[in-house]
Amino acid sequence: PKGSKRSRAAEVHNLSERKRRDRINERMKALQELIPNSNKTDKASMLDEAIEYLKLLQHQLQVVCP
Repeated sequence: PKGSKRSRAAEVHNLSERKRRDRINERMKALQELIPNSNKTDKASMLDEAIEYLKLLQHQLQVVCP
């Protein structure tokens, strides 16, 4: 039946979406561990902190190695 084919496809899609979200969450946790004093929990704030920290590191490198 067509309905079961559609629900199977939805099931596969849901599973792959869950795996994708899990991978993103793992990477976000790893990123948070690399940022000093990071206490943000939402992804947008965490990414903002990471960007600012990387900019700071770039600036420090430019000062040390002009």
